[in-house]
Amino acid sequence: MEKIYKYINYILAPLMLFIIFVACGGDGPEYNESMASPRMMSSSESASFMPKEVSGSPGSQGSDQLTNISERKISKNAQLEIKVKSLDDSMNFITQKTNSYSGYIVNSSSNTPNSDYEIKTANMSVRVPSDSLDEFLKEIKEYANETKHESIYTQDITEEYIDVKAKITSMESSEQRLKNLLDKTESVKEIVEVEKELSRLRAEIDSLKGRFKFLENSVVTSLVHIYIEEIPNPVSINDPSWNTRDIALDAIKALSSFGQFLVSVIVFIFVFTPVWILIAGLIYGTKKLRNRNK
Repeated sequence: MEKIYKYINYILAPLMLFIIFVACGGDGPEYNESMASPRMMSSSESASFMPKEVSGSPGSQGSDQLTNISERKISKNAQLEIKVKSLDDSMNFITQKTNSYSGYIVNSSSNTPNSDYEIKTANMSVRVPSDSLDEFLKEIKEYANETKHESIYTQDITEEYIDVKAKITSMESSEQRLKNLLDKTESVKEIVEVEKELSRLRAEIDSLKGRFKFLENSVVTSLVHIYIEEIPNPVSINDPSWNTRDIALDAIKALSSFGQFLVSVIVFIFVFTPVWILIAGLIYGTKKLRNRNK
């Protein structure tokens, strides 16, 4: 009997395994994305949820950085201090060069004393295109007899530029909404309040636009401050401003003035002689009385 049970087990065991295998390999329920775990998603879906800096390639990151750098707003200005032979000729030269670079004079002032011993100086502030700044400075330095000081400095105004631009856009949007509200408002009180707010907004927008225009101008043009000093010419005997005749006349005038002053003092003392005698008599009489009393 034991042998019979063994044979039956050898036959039934493979048969049962075959039945189980067929049952598991049959058509089961199809996979539905809605049945998936929330943490499971395809690689394309996971990439779409990731930030661009992570999902992008290193090459794309570099190009983005270069684009950001190229879009920055940089203000480039300069200061220059020079010595020249002729102050007037130098100012005319700088004005002509500024105009030739399509620039303009911001302000100009000069100090030209009458005395030959004092140094003549001038200050000029000009604006030229930023792209031509280096070439403009080079020409001015080549013209000057001496360059005492030169400095070029930059300022990143990107943040302020973007901020002002965003404020203008926001305020213009608010202005448009108020205009639409004004068209629908029928109450006199509300109309007055809306118009008051519109006036305030318009004033702020105009002020910001002025600032924005200045920032744009600061980027495309460079401000150059130029201090000019004229080299003084040594005075010689051949100089028409110096001659012995004028010096002799000045000396005679000084001597004559001294003589007049001396004569005036003598006359003053002589005229007041009675007063001096009276004062002397009073002093002498006072001393006599004091001696008698003793």
